Amino acid sequence: MNDKSSDNLGHRLRLRDRFLNGGVSALAEYEIVELVLMFAIPRKDVKPIAKKLIQKYGGLKQILNADKNELMGIEGLGEHSVCLIKLMRDLIPLYHLQTLEKTPIELDSVDKLIEFFRARIEGIKNEVLEMACFDSELRLIENGAIRLFEGSSNTAKADIRRIIEIAIKFGASSIVIAHNHPNGDARPSYEDIAFTRKLSLACRPIALNFIEHLIVAKNATFSFRRDGYFDSLYGTSVPEDCGDEISNVASPVKRLKI
Repeated sequence: MNDKSSDNLGHRLRLRDRFLNGGVSALAEYEIVELVLMFAIPRKDVKPIAKKLIQKYGGLKQILNADKNELMGIEGLGEHSVCLIKLMRDLIPLYHLQTLEKTPIELDSVDKLIEFFRARIEGIKNEVLEMACFDSELRLIENGAIRLFEGSSNTAKADIRRIIEIAIKFGASSIVIAHNHPNGDARPSYEDIAFTRKLSLACRPIALNFIEHLIVAKNATFSFRRDGYFDSLYGTSVPEDCGDEISNVASPVKRLKI
């Protein structure tokens, strides 16, 4: 082993030990990227590649969200390293989801819902539509976060009947809908507004509380609830005089914090 290879191996071991002893807070951001690349690119000094990625994209989050084909075009990266980068990106929402499934927590505010859905669908290149089912205390029901549809870069089909059937199946008191806009504009389209109104009306007869519709874009999230659409255009999802029309879907108790 020549001196250069020996120095590189020593640097890799020191970087690994700093992480194991101090976590990511012990590393600069480019060193975190460097540590990731070390596992996909053996025996090569990957610090220049890590710094190049930080310079190009601006940060770790942007690197993880970068297009795989674009990453493949960067000198020094190959299939193994790009695969590892994309795997890390997809592990993040999976980790959050499984944590929620094992330890039910309240998602009782718009901010918490935004954080939850941004972790799940931000950066996805195709438009996806998801729903989440909650109990009367706004706790996510086990396995109650469902991807309803994944489509092209600018369209997602929504089956309102299926949404209602899923909510009934889970015995949900409340539901939240979220989808992404891969074009980066979080403002709702005419179709988004029309869909929200139709779903709100469909929830009324069974006293299902449709509490939020979020649109997630690259640097922004639109909240129908926070923007006032539910109040000014649709009123509340659950009418006060629903009476005996409540089916097997429980009435909501806890209200969402705006």
